Amino acid sequence: MANCVRTLVIGLVLVYALMILVDPYDTGKFGLLGIRGVDDHNTFTATPSRARDPNFDSAIIGNSTAQMLQPAELSEATGLRFVQLYLTGANPQEQLTALDLFLRNHSRVGALVFVVDPYWCAHVPAQSPPGAFPDWLYDQNRITYAARLLSWPAIEHAFQRISIGLGWHHRRDPSGFFSYEDIWLPGTFRETNAPRDPPPAATVAERGTLPEVARLDAVVKKLSPETSVVIVVPPTLQSKMAQPGTPAAADRAACDAALKRVVAGRPNSNFINYRIDNALTRDRANFADFIHYRPSIASKIQEGVAASIRDGEAAKIDF
Repeated sequence: MANCVRTLVIGLVLVYALMILVDPYDTGKFGLLGIRGVDDHNTFTATPSRARDPNFDSAIIGNSTAQMLQPAELSEATGLRFVQLYLTGANPQEQLTALDLFLRNHSRVGALVFVVDPYWCAHVPAQSPPGAFPDWLYDQNRITYAARLLSWPAIEHAFQRISIGLGWHHRRDPSGFFSYEDIWLPGTFRETNAPRDPPPAATVAERGTLPEVARLDAVVKKLSPETSVVIVVPPTLQSKMAQPGTPAAADRAACDAALKRVVAGRPNSNFINYRIDNALTRDRANFADFIHYRPSIASKIQEGVAASIRDGEAAKIDF
């Protein structure tokens, strides 16, 4: 019995040592083998690796409504080096957590693009279920991270990283781009994912209570004036937009005005609202579902972002 326990303890120590050597999630907290990148489809666990990559100086922040913006094309259009840090299904606080990791690892930031879905207009901050978001991957606490390494998911990620190091597998695109058209094929439309607009404010005072916008404003105020900031309201299919004259439309207008104030007067920065009624947003062919747009729209957004980084509020937005 004692031999079995000794063998088990030695095995656990060896596995734990391997975890420390490999750094399963490429957080930079540990890792001595020089393996670069991850082969991970989960944006929550893959983003820490990309957010600290020194090859990039600019970032796209958002959830899956930012996913179709191509960092390589934005890089080519602006001369900056963009990385995609979208987090599928993430709320604003989680998105800002990813941004914080990016900022800690980049002393100079060229530009930040925020794709702000209706979560950002909530009068009460959205909360994910406890444990849904892996904060321990994004903070600076090595002890908390180390405590999570003896688990099957960590071991699986470690072997993925070892496979990359041995050349058996390729790392995922370090820029973070993944087209959902590989899953939601062009020419199809799914009657799902209605916009998650918050309930309309009960009072005028509540309409101006926008805690997530206030958080964003506080972050932007701390940035160097040399960092361009572009805030983008992503489009939805027109049938899911608030009707003019309704409380929901008044809420939306108040939120847009607050978001615009975040970047007002900031050099080479802009607020762009793409959630408007026009020919593009009326055509289902431009959407995979009610909120996820196709490349036909993504390219227009990219053009607007690049123009805003170049010309600021004077940018010509063609949409």
